[in-house]
Amino acid sequence: MHELPQTRDLATFVKVIEAGGFAEAGRHLGVAPSTLSRAVTRLELQLGATLLRRSTRAIELTAEGRDLLVAAQDIVTRTESLADLAAQGRAPRGPLRVNAPAGFVLHVIAPQLVEFHARFPEVEVTLDMTDRLVDLIDSHADVAIRFGRLADSEVLQRPLGRTPWRLVAAPSYLDRAGLPDRPEALGQLRQVRFTAPSHINGLHFEGLSGPVDVPASVYAENGEAVRSLILGGMGIARLSEFMVAEDIAAGRLVSLFPDRLLADPLEITALYLTRTSGLRRLAVFLEWLSEKLSRTGA
Repeated sequence: MHELPQTRDLATFVKVIEAGGFAEAGRHLGVAPSTLSRAVTRLELQLGATLLRRSTRAIELTAEGRDLLVAAQDIVTRTESLADLAAQGRAPRGPLRVNAPAGFVLHVIAPQLVEFHARFPEVEVTLDMTDRLVDLIDSHADVAIRFGRLADSEVLQRPLGRTPWRLVAAPSYLDRAGLPDRPEALGQLRQVRFTAPSHINGLHFEGLSGPVDVPASVYAENGEAVRSLILGGMGIARLSEFMVAEDIAAGRLVSLFPDRLLADPLEITALYLTRTSGLRRLAVFLEWLSEKLSRTGA
């Protein structure tokens, strides 16, 4: 009678496949790749089958490996769910690294994180800010928050909400350049533009057959830089509502033609590798963030 594989070895096998290799999985788990390799070899010996074809650059599943992966993922998921049930009486704890665009950190997460900390004081949050899509393993991030429609991938995704766009300008700029009375008149102003993605700069309005072309005054690579330039009077720009809602309420910015601006709401998504059922600190953080966004109308 064959010895049954250990759940830990099955979990290692799943992690290696999800990460795309031993080195990547080792970096994410904080263990030597040789340790992971021994766990997979142990599985192969126990099952009497070759699971992976290995080279210096890549791994490839055999037919037996593909069959085992399906079964192993189911076993690991069920085991993590049982562990989660057993931990329900204990407060979530441990490190949680969050990667998100600077504007989202500064205007959504940071101002309200004190509430999360009060609720879960043993979760140690680290905030990394970058607008580019990061490799979760290389960046050591447990979760990344990203905007817009994302390509299909093996990374786990959870929609958190959507936020509308606002076309805004500083009152001081409008005093100098003139307050337009219709969208077509925006062409007489200047626009602070994103270097990428360029589609954010497009200005479409209800009742007009095409976009309104507004000459650029300056380009910037992220939303926080664009917001600062707008507050400084450099022109108009299209920004997500969560970045400018307080500025509009305080009179620092004016929202232009909010009822006629045509722009699909910006989707906000969490990306992560580890199932939330197996990492309670990630699960409670995403629940808290979803709650925050729902309160703000996102």
